[in-house]
Amino acid sequence: MSEALQKSSHLITILTLLLEGKRLSSNDMFASNSNQYFVQIKKQGIELIEVWKANDTNRGKHKERRLHQSIDNIKRAEAYLCKLLGKTNAHGAES
Repeated sequence: MSEALQKSSHLITILTLLLEGKRLSSNDMFASNSNQYFVQIKKQGIELIEVWKANDTNRGKHKERRLHQSIDNIKRAEAYLCKLLGKTNAHGAES
């Protein structure tokens, strides 16, 4: 799998889970540096709610992220997912 395709695959997985209402941390992902994917999502204007949580196994902390549930934010996330998937958006226009 090419690096670009793998990165898109990780973004698609993360964005899909966020749209399903899941709360994610970097430890939930299969990528070595999954924080980069959350940054990429935020660069698209998609708002994430990020909360620091204590780690279960040590004294450290991690960020738990979820999608801000405003209508506009969900639409932005869906449009970006469509773009990553190479699909048209809900209005029939190419993303």
